[in-house]
Amino acid sequence: MSIFSENIHIRDVWADNLEEEMLKIRDIVQSFPYVGLDSRFPGVLMNCGKGNMTSSEYSYQILKENVNMLKLIQLGLTFFDGNGNLPTCGTDQYCVWQFNFQFDPREDLHDDTIELLSRNGLDFKNCKENVVAVFISFCHIFLTNIC
Repeated sequence: MSIFSENIHIRDVWADNLEEEMLKIRDIVQSFPYVGLDSRFPGVLMNCGKGNMTSSEYSYQILKENVNMLKLIQLGLTFFDGNGNLPTCGTDQYCVWQFNFQFDPREDLHDDTIELLSRNGLDFKNCKENVVAVFISFCHIFLTNIC
């Protein structure tokens, strides 16, 4: 099976299915030990003066300042084996995971990216009510189940 978007099932992870999805990941991680990460933050709010920094130093500083001040909305994980194959999780589609964290656009810092995310299907109502409430809890469960 070739990898095209119609062959990929994004497994949305919320508070009510976190442990179930962690068990699925634990089942596949031995055969698919490599992971690709994608993080979704609510935009870029801080730009600092470049000063004497090189272009890469400046880019790193902007990224660091924004990550430190903004909340993570989503974390995507794609597992694959040494040949680049993705797991199918017992289905006819490849599976990837999208973990959803607590975020309320009325209270949390963001830029206009929120409108784009909303238009593209991110359910902010669910991000307030049915989320992996604390990133620390996610990390604990992830490390307990996967490592």
